Amino acid sequence: MDDKQFDLFEVQERINALRQSILHHNTKYYEDADPEISDYEYDTLMKELISLENAYPQFITSDSPTQKVGTGKKNVLSRKSSEDVSVGAVADEYSEKFQTFVHEFPMLSIDNTYSEQELRAFDTKVKRELAIENIEYTAELKIDGVAVSLLYEKGRLIRALSRGDGRQGDDITQNIKTIQSLPQVVTVQGFPEKLTLRGEAYLTRKHFDAINKERQAIDEPLFANPRNSTAGTLKLLDSNEVARRKLDLIIHSVADYRPLGVASHYDAMMRLKKFGFVINNPLFLCPSFPELMKACETGLGLRKTLPFDIDGMVIKVNQFGLQSRLGATTKSPRWAIAYKFPAEQMTTKIIAITLQIGRTGIITPVAELLPVLIAGSTVSRASLYNKDEIEKKDIRVGDTVLVEKGGDVIPKVVKVITSERDGTQKKYVFPAQCPCGNPIIQTEGEVALRCAATDRCALQIKRQIEHFASRTAMDIDGLGVSLIAQCVDAGLVDDIADLYFLTFDNLIKLEKTGKKSAENLLASIDRSKKNDLARLIHGLGIRHVGLRSAESLAIQFKTLDALMEAAEEELVNVPDVGRIVAQSITAHFRDVKNRIIVEKLRKAEVNFISLHESSIIVHGNLFFKKTVVLTGTLQNFTREEAAKHIRERGGYVSSAVSKSTHLIVAGEKAGSKIDKAREFGVPILTEEQFIEMLNE
Repeated sequence: MDDKQFDLFEVQERINALRQSILHHNTKYYEDADPEISDYEYDTLMKELISLENAYPQFITSDSPTQKVGTGKKNVLSRKSSEDVSVGAVADEYSEKFQTFVHEFPMLSIDNTYSEQELRAFDTKVKRELAIENIEYTAELKIDGVAVSLLYEKGRLIRALSRGDGRQGDDITQNIKTIQSLPQVVTVQGFPEKLTLRGEAYLTRKHFDAINKERQAIDEPLFANPRNSTAGTLKLLDSNEVARRKLDLIIHSVADYRPLGVASHYDAMMRLKKFGFVINNPLFLCPSFPELMKACETGLGLRKTLPFDIDGMVIKVNQFGLQSRLGATTKSPRWAIAYKFPAEQMTTKIIAITLQIGRTGIITPVAELLPVLIAGSTVSRASLYNKDEIEKKDIRVGDTVLVEKGGDVIPKVVKVITSERDGTQKKYVFPAQCPCGNPIIQTEGEVALRCAATDRCALQIKRQIEHFASRTAMDIDGLGVSLIAQCVDAGLVDDIADLYFLTFDNLIKLEKTGKKSAENLLASIDRSKKNDLARLIHGLGIRHVGLRSAESLAIQFKTLDALMEAAEEELVNVPDVGRIVAQSITAHFRDVKNRIIVEKLRKAEVNFISLHESSIIVHGNLFFKKTVVLTGTLQNFTREEAAKHIRERGGYVSSAVSKSTHLIVAGEKAGSKIDKAREFGVPILTEEQFIEMLNE
């Protein structure tokens, strides 16, 4: 065998390996709803396969994943679907559960791009093909859901199909009809006799969390993300169960624009909006490439604020006439592309498991990861939550894992990729001692492990001081993690009260602490003495007591001394304080070492009195000493602004409706708290009535 033949053999081997890998991941994604890799990693495999097949066309086969719109023998829902370019029953292998129908208009997938450079190359190619110097585009959110096709005849929803393989899909009409935001009958004048629409079914994070909570309660495997939950939901045979899961749907395109009598995608969407359909919002009209990039940046900025997941922006040539001129390949339209945002999930390896100690002594295991780029930042650590979580997921040192970064919290390990194990992975054994050298204990009935030495563990003391100095507690500016660690390690501070006895001479000796920074820190510590009692209560770090319950306690008892002497039954009746919190408060102040800290704070002249009474506008107003619950979205206030108005008038703001609730203020999309209020006979205020009461 010569060198050339040997090279070709290697190429063919790589192509076969890629196909097998892609088919494996298709099965995990489509059939099991249990993906092992991110979309980005999947696309990388597919791109490599496409590149090799283009370079060596003699190895292309009809069953290659590159030759199909949908992939996988039972593919009901496409991995890369967010857009489509749309009738007789067919009995075949595509679904064992649903009847299958041919799409009147094929549902094509769209190609992905991951950078401005790649998007610019798409723009250049479109301009070259059309021989036009400037192109008008639309850009819209790429909702991370499941593509569906909807056929309307004489204003009535006749059939809803999944994408399937792009030629034919499953009849999921009954499941789609459970979506309340989708019109089943359109009565607005001018709606076409026949129209095929394309949409994206999805779940909000709120409803996704509720589904997983239920699955966890009955020991069912959890869905990896809302998209997989949506896919699983649409496969259910019981449409009543589908309705209970509360899917949503937006319309993002039309399969055939001609019945609408419009010339552009943007105009089509505006027409559909008038007909009562929910469309993508925002929908950007971009007259140039710079405007297109600006829209993509805006979309990325919205990512964390939306109640549902998006993974990019969908870019389309706006004019239908130009779309027709550009046409499509066998898989994708040439006039559309997805601009994908940085991945929220990636695979990496666990190189070690370490312990993190919280301010109450809770020990949290943390996975030290081979650094990986997720959502634009490098991730090297992920929370493993507790011992039970490690055992439940069978997480081992050396495992390949799928890691997810949600919001600004520490990333978490979603799952272990057990197929990657080679025998070198090691089970993690929890140590019997905290890193401080003291025993690790577990309270009966609790999952958490704790360090037994709450007053001698330097790691706990550092966390306690960090909490005490935080913005929502005593707000001591300039007291960062590094400086706190130095103060504790140097023996200058043994508890939170010791902060008030630091001196300039103490601080100036610490590393990277100059004259100015030492003076500023001492001034900030001194200012914190005048804080309201609520901040001090929160800063004390009493278990289960957050800022909201601290505010209620300060209003109710007015002084720290009164709170310290309060009986459990007195505490239970305070808004935002239940039995568990009440028991925690009494236990905290029974502890001698906590009493000593309080006396040190008193000696330092820290304020122990509630300043709330002096800020109450009118003692006789309608909110005075009333417990109020806020629910839904208010148009004229944020939730915190509304709560502040109530507290300024001597009222209490609670998060839960109970028999002791006096009023409930309901904004738009108010949830189950309304039903609870009606059950208890609690008066319900509209936002307008709330404003009137504030003015009174």
